[in-house]
Amino acid sequence: MDNVKEDVKFKSVLNEASKKKAREELNELNESDRAIAVQTFRKWILDQDYIRTPTDFGFLLRYLRVRKFSQLGARQTLENYWTSKTSTPEWFKDVDPSDPGIQVILRSGYVMSPKLYDSNGRRLVFDRPGRLDADTVKRAGGIATVFKTICMFVDWVNTDENIQVNGIQVFADLSNVTLSSVTTLWTAENGKRLMHFYQNSAPSRIKQVHFYSEPVFFDAVFALMKPLIKQKMRDRLFLHGNSMVNVYKEIEKCILPDEYLPDDYNGPSAGPESKIIDDMIAEMTQPAFSDYIKKLSSGEYGIDFDKKKTFDGAPSESFRKLNVD
Repeated sequence: MDNVKEDVKFKSVLNEASKKKAREELNELNESDRAIAVQTFRKWILDQDYIRTPTDFGFLLRYLRVRKFSQLGARQTLENYWTSKTSTPEWFKDVDPSDPGIQVILRSGYVMSPKLYDSNGRRLVFDRPGRLDADTVKRAGGIATVFKTICMFVDWVNTDENIQVNGIQVFADLSNVTLSSVTTLWTAENGKRLMHFYQNSAPSRIKQVHFYSEPVFFDAVFALMKPLIKQKMRDRLFLHGNSMVNVYKEIEKCILPDEYLPDDYNGPSAGPESKIIDDMIAEMTQPAFSDYIKKLSSGEYGIDFDKKKTFDGAPSESFRKLNVD
C-alpha cells in the first residue's frame, strides 16, 4: 500500500477550466474516481511480469487522460510506449537534456514550445525541419540524436498537466525544407517509427496540425506518409501555404513568437524565439525534468519481449473501477 500512501501526496495543478474539461471530455469526474482509476491501472501493471515502468500517480495519470480513462486504452498506450522505447534504444536510451548533441538540436529551434496557453488551454508546438541542415545534424552526432531530441521533447511537453487535458496544436513550418533533407531524415523506417510513437505511444492529445510554407514536393511526400496517418488525425490537418493570414484564423497571435507576427502587431505574444528556446532548455535541464528523463531512459524500464510471449497478446479489459480500502 506504499504507492497508495504516496498517491495522497499528488496535488493536481489543473486550472478551473481544465478541471471542467477533464470532467466533461475525459471522464475524470472527481479526485476519488481519479485515484481509484490510477490504482486499478497500477494493479494491472504490477500483475504483468513483462512490463517495467514507473507507477507513480502522475506518470500513470497521463495515460488514463489520453485515453479518456479507459483502462484498456491506457494499458495499450503504455505498452506501446515501452515497446517503442525498448525496440528503438538509439532514440530512447541514455537521454540527457544537457548532452551537447541534444543541445545542438534544441538550439537550432527545430522543436520548440512556448509555455503559454490559447483560449482553449492548448499549447503550441513548433516542428521546423528546415532548421536542420547537414552540418547541424553532423554536429549533433547524427540522425539518431535528432530523433532522441524529438522524443525527449514530447516527454517534456506531456509533463504539463493542463496539456494532458487540453492538448496541443502543432505548427509545422516547412520553410527552407529541401527534398534531400527530407529523404535523409525521413526515411520510410524512421517515418513509420515516429508516426507510431506520436499516434499510438505518446500520451499526447494532438488537436490540430498546421502546415505552413509547404514545398512543391509536399504532396508527393505526404502521399507516402498518408497510409501511416489515422483518419482522425487526417481530419485535423490544415494546409496554409505561405499565408500567415490563414494561420492567424486558426492559431491565436498571443501564443506565437514575435518572428511570426505582423510588424504592426502590438498585442501579447510568446516573445522572441531566442528567449523561448532559452526558457525551454533551462526547464529541461533543471533536476525536476532532467532527473526524470535520465531515469526513464536508464534501461531500468521497458518491455521484456521473451516474458511477453507467455501472456495472451493484447492487454485485456477489466472493470473501470476497483474499490481500494
